[in-house]
This record gives sequence, C-alpha cells and structure tokens, in this order.
Amino acid sequence: MSSVRVLFFAAARDAAGVEETAVSWDGDAPLKQDEFWQLLEVRFPAVLPLRPGLRLAKNLEYVTQSEPLFSGDEVGLIPPVSGG
Repeated sequence: MSSVRVLFFAAARDAAGVEETAVSWDGDAPLKQDEFWQLLEVRFPAVLPLRPGLRLAKNLEYVTQSEPLFSGDEVGLIPPVSGG
C-alpha cells in the first residue's frame, strides 16, 4: 500500500472540512495526478469544483499536471493567492 500526505489550504480546507489527510493506493507504482484526483473526489467531493483553480505542490514545490506522485510525498492543494 502506498500513500501521500495531503494538505488542504484556505478554500480547499473549508471545502474538505479537514486540514490534512492521507490518500492511499494499492501497489508501489507512482500515482498519476488524474488518479489522485479520482481518489480525492471519492472522499472529498466538495473539493472537486475548486480543482480548476487549485495549484498542486509536491514536497513544497509547485508541479505540472504531468508530475507523478510517489509514496511518501507531501501534496498541498493551494487555491489562488492574491495580495496587495
């Protein structure tokens, strides 16, 4: 069993109702981000509408949608940030 630690920030945290969780999958193969979102949707359907605006950070760095997730990674779901 493999898993990543998921941290929810701002609106994503409000929608999920938790600050963090673990997402697990069978096997040792890396998890594609589409598969990650499918697993997340099952547990936190209220987060799905936010997906188009969320940035995904892996191990404290923003990543592209093609970046696979490996067991032990820390994944942050970060909504748009504005400031002045």
